Amino acid sequence: MYTPSHFKMEELAEIQEFIKAHSFGILFSQTDQGPTGTHLPFYLVEAEGEYGVLYGHMARANPHWKSTAQDVLVVLAGPHHYISPTWYQAPDNVPTWNYTAVHAYGQIEIFEEREALLELLDRSTDFFEAGMPKPWKMAESQEYAERILGGIVGFKIVLTKLEGKQKLNQNKSPQLQQNVIDGLRAQENSQAHAVAELMEERAAKKTAKE
Repeated sequence: MYTPSHFKMEELAEIQEFIKAHSFGILFSQTDQGPTGTHLPFYLVEAEGEYGVLYGHMARANPHWKSTAQDVLVVLAGPHHYISPTWYQAPDNVPTWNYTAVHAYGQIEIFEEREALLELLDRSTDFFEAGMPKPWKMAESQEYAERILGGIVGFKIVLTKLEGKQKLNQNKSPQLQQNVIDGLRAQENSQAHAVAELMEERAAKKTAKE
């Protein structure tokens, strides 16, 4: 992923936290039919491997898993929004797009064994239910879960490289960044406000280091 140095996410822990917070992405790989992508949820286990391991599952009817190459790319996107040049309140600016993203590269392993699939469903449910007031457990529908095992395949992706990017106007002056934040805050949508919040957090961290 093309990433100028001022937009690069440097810390492994920061990238891993991003993956956990934005865990729905696209699995890309080269297949017999050409480049193929599948939209999927993933959950990350940071303690496994050098960069962590991504786990997930897909429909057995999806041909992607049958012919996927071992080397794969997972693209995960965070908040993003259009940036109007009028928000800078300064000349010589053009429209752009602020966004955050992670590209996770690794080697995929497919598994179909009953016990491994049950463990996968149990762990993934625990991960995605963690923020619920009363987390749902797989044990509540164990019989049904076992009946659907034949319709899915599991996978793990041992990560070999992580690239993180936060394009948040870091190449602009603090005042111009604040003007953009104000422009985003004036919009009536959650994506704009999420980008504004990221810009504020990044600016606060930079100030704390100075």
